[in-house]
Amino acid sequence: SLIFVFLKKEDCLRADRLISLILALQDRGKTTASQLAEALDVSRRTILRDIDALSLSGVPILAEGGPGGGIWLDPAYRTSLTGMKEAE
Repeated sequence: SLIFVFLKKEDCLRADRLISLILALQDRGKTTASQLAEALDVSRRTILRDIDALSLSGVPILAEGGPGGGIWLDPAYRTSLTGMKEAE
């Protein structure tokens, strides 16, 4: 039997943003929440909530506060996601 799950538009947008966040961290390396917020056109607080969600789901995200701090993926972690659609 088939099970259908219907997502609200907001949930789809968040899922897209979470994937974009992983790709941005993979591409940029260590960066700040403010820089990620600007790149993804959301608030810094949204980035921090998204980082928490990704971390809780098992994505190995590291963070360090203060001057010179930032957010980055564990260097051993790589996703095969490209962010591109099949047609692209």
